[in-house]
Amino acid sequence: MRAKRSKKYRKLMHQYEMTFGFREPYQVLVDSNFLQAVHNFKMELLPALERTLQGKPKPLLTKCSLAALMAKQPINPKTNQPYRPHHLPPPTELPLRHCSHNADSTPIDEVDCLLSLLSPSTDAKKNKEHYILATADPPAAKKSDKADNPAQRKRKRDDEREEERALRRSRALRSGARSIPGVPIIYVKRSVMVLEPLSSHSETVREGHEKGKFRAGLDDPNAVNSGEKRKFDGEGAEGGERKKISGLKKAKGPNPLSMKKSKKPNDNAGATKKDKARTEPVKKADAGADAAEGEESGAAKPKRRRRHHKGGGDFDAAPAAEPGQDMEVE
Repeated sequence: MRAKRSKKYRKLMHQYEMTFGFREPYQVLVDSNFLQAVHNFKMELLPALERTLQGKPKPLLTKCSLAALMAKQPINPKTNQPYRPHHLPPPTELPLRHCSHNADSTPIDEVDCLLSLLSPSTDAKKNKEHYILATADPPAAKKSDKADNPAQRKRKRDDEREEERALRRSRALRSGARSIPGVPIIYVKRSVMVLEPLSSHSETVREGHEKGKFRAGLDDPNAVNSGEKRKFDGEGAEGGERKKISGLKKAKGPNPLSMKKSKKPNDNAGATKKDKARTEPVKKADAGADAAEGEESGAAKPKRRRRHHKGGGDFDAAPAAEPGQDMEVE
């Protein structure tokens, strides 16, 4: 199967799951024409259904469909029972679905049986058991050569009428299944198993379901967009507290490491030229005053020289110098 088609079928089955509650394994009601078409095109029943439904299938065969299938087979003279058809899978692969339409459990028409299982109630059409219908057009009769005999011509006309009647019944089954909301339909067309899109009735139910979700979101007090702000304002006057809604995330700021650093404002950036001219002479005068004070302090304190002694005896005889006079060195 192509990827585009498989993706389309996956989305379609997801819609059936969300709207009508379908779950795996999918219960598939198989009719006699479907089994004949699968056998004619040499397809495997379970893998083909699994590829089409994108999930695990569970095919079922009703008693009425089995009776219609066996009615087309010739009678075995030894057992006085019809031969088992070659295109009928074993019961382990295709189990029997028991259906009781009357007291003695006699089989009825296959189309009526399948439609009654899809929608048990005629008043409210609803697929309660979540069945999937698998059907196909009846196989075309083999074209024979021109018959000159009147009996052969009559037999050919009867076969054509029977084929047209079977085709009409098959189309009636498919149209009746489309009128029931939530019934997926699978049919075989030119050796390809196709899953029909949603019918008009199913689409209407799906749209109503989506609108109901939207309406429930507005009416739900726990919903995010359900007027929580207005309720909080009303409850705040009465002293109520706002309930914390789980799952809400606050808006975060940008990453500070990825932001450009802001420049620090300069104090002298807004100063005018006149202000700068006024302040410069004052600064120069202050600087001159500081320099003069430094010179005066340096003149008041003379530099003291250290005396070097030649001998130990002269140390006592030498007079001590006063603090205001310089020492004389001989």
